[in-house]
Amino acid sequence: MIPGAELRLSRPADAGAPRPIRHALGAFLAALDVAPVIRADILVAVGEALANSVEHAYGHEPGAVEIYARVRDERMLLVDVLDGGRFIEREATPGRGLGLRIVHAIASAVQIDTVGGTRVSMAFDTAPRRRSGPRGQSLAT
Repeated sequence: MIPGAELRLSRPADAGAPRPIRHALGAFLAALDVAPVIRADILVAVGEALANSVEHAYGHEPGAVEIYARVRDERMLLVDVLDGGRFIEREATPGRGLGLRIVHAIASAVQIDTVGGTRVSMAFDTAPRRRSGPRGQSLAT
């Protein structure tokens, strides 16, 4: 990874916002040489946070969603998804409300700040994971 590398994007918070932001983040992660399997996980988590911002932050009012990704060190990536809307705690609904659970399951750390909008801050360990392969061999993923 390239220490100090960063990506900052802002788009109108509409249904079309997440796709180009995820695409740009994917290119950024590829340029940083993040392994494809880890890159895919990061894109899923960030995509969930983006989808929440687009769907819930502003209601029917116009607004923007922003992403700020930066390399903290040789193996840690920090990503914030920000909006100027209002965070809403919702009752559990079957089949809904899984986005933040997915974010928590993938990210190494998650913090949500709801002062003056919503900021979902995520930390991702980008070092290849080791798992045991056939006959106890170690495989990097």
